[in-house]
Amino acid sequence: MSYHTRSLSSHMRAPSASTSSAGQSPALLARIEEKRAELESLKELRDLSAAVAAQMEDLERKLSTLSDGTVVIAVVMGNWHNVLRAINMASCLCL
Repeated sequence: MSYHTRSLSSHMRAPSASTSSAGQSPALLARIEEKRAELESLKELRDLSAAVAAQMEDLERKLSTLSDGTVVIAVVMGNWHNVLRAINMASCLCL
């Protein structure tokens, strides 16, 4: 399998004054427009991906807070038995 190798500078050169869009082939112009559209789509995808990442980080913070709150509620619920027992003992002593 042979790979076509061309220097990078030939791809990166700015068009010269003698090269006008009228002198380029329609297929090349169509390919350039296709690549421009692809670039715009990739930029949009990058922006949307960044927004999703930010939303996921926000969700992570909220879930962490929710998890911490759940642990606290479990501790409070676990202590209710002791609270009720203390109330019962106090009411028996008052009689």
